[in-house]
Amino acid sequence: MRLALRSAIAATGSKEIVANRGHAVEDVRDFPVVVADEIQNLKKTKEVEEALTALGVLSDIYRSKDSRKVRAGKGKRRGRKMKQAVGPLIVIDKNDGIADAAQNLPGVDVASLDELNVELLAPGTHPGRLTIWTNSAFEKLDARFGGKA
Repeated sequence: MRLALRSAIAATGSKEIVANRGHAVEDVRDFPVVVADEIQNLKKTKEVEEALTALGVLSDIYRSKDSRKVRAGKGKRRGRKMKQAVGPLIVIDKNDGIADAAQNLPGVDVASLDELNVELLAPGTHPGRLTIWTNSAFEKLDARFGGKA
């Protein structure tokens, strides 16, 4: 599990792997995407949307929103009616309001570094999810997951 988690983290730093997974990354300039810690303080969905637009990730959110479809089969009767592609994952060090602000954006997930897992980084067992790291979370990444496998 540790090796899978480290591999999934490493895959978030490659533009080719992220693009092959299906994310819209034409407008994203740098990989891995690391932003300032001030993004953790955003309290409104509109502010998060503006920040993601500045990063060039908004087209991936629209891709996720347009993929929303009714599931085929009996799963729709069992509480799993809709299927939707995943969008960007925002990894933070501490939550100062961004989790509530980003929950209304389709496909966007917010996770702290402590609750990071393989299913968030590689949903459907396919590595390379578009991940936005805050600076403090990115600095603590080596201390938390570094070392020998």
